[in-house]
Amino acid sequence: MLNLNIASLDHLCSRLTRTNCNSNTSSITTDQDALLALKAHMSHDPTNVFAKNWNTSTPVCNWTGVACDIHSRRVTVLNISGLNLTGTIPSQLWNLSSLESLDLSFNRPPGSIPSAIFTTYTLKYVSFRGNQLSGAFPSFIFNKSSLQHLDFSSNALHGEILANICSNLPFVEFLALSENIFHRGIPSTLSNCTYLRILDLSYNDFSGAIPKEVGNLTKLKELYLGHKSDSKVRMAPEFMKIAP
Repeated sequence: MLNLNIASLDHLCSRLTRTNCNSNTSSITTDQDALLALKAHMSHDPTNVFAKNWNTSTPVCNWTGVACDIHSRRVTVLNISGLNLTGTIPSQLWNLSSLESLDLSFNRPPGSIPSAIFTTYTLKYVSFRGNQLSGAFPSFIFNKSSLQHLDFSSNALHGEILANICSNLPFVEFLALSENIFHRGIPSTLSNCTYLRILDLSYNDFSGAIPKEVGNLTKLKELYLGHKSDSKVRMAPEFMKIAP
């Protein structure tokens, strides 16, 4: 009876098997190392968020901005938005293989969108809103069927939105690319993102007509297509008949 009341690691491993226990410990260590790499790559932390408890003395699931699954204890949420952090995003961050939600909005990581972010198969929510990202919007972003929320608004991304944007985003519900420098036409294939509820493409440099196919998005609740004063985008007559 005494042995049943001892909360020891050996007792736990006897139930789960020592192999599984060691594997889980290794996974937690991997998550911790990935987040410590992110901390090390930040050159400016004005709110001292990392100094508070991002250290090996505190369980990683108790770190500010971090949440874990209650069963696996793997990191599932990382939210360090609005902290005005400066630095680069290390490739180790994508070792968070159970990550579902990533919010790095309103910080200042410069450069292009890191490709490694989309190697995490569990990822559903991504926000890099209000950063200093630049370059073209890469095609690898559209290869994550798990994504439901994608926000890259208020950056300096440019180029055109690829026609196959919805081919591998069957469940995306929120897509925001506003306040960038995208140009050319708005692709009619956006109508293939049939789960879209919110679409924001406002304040870019698009030209041509807003495709009538956008009106076929039956789940759409909010649509933002406002344009810059010098933009040449126009609404097609067919779309005006469909739009409420």
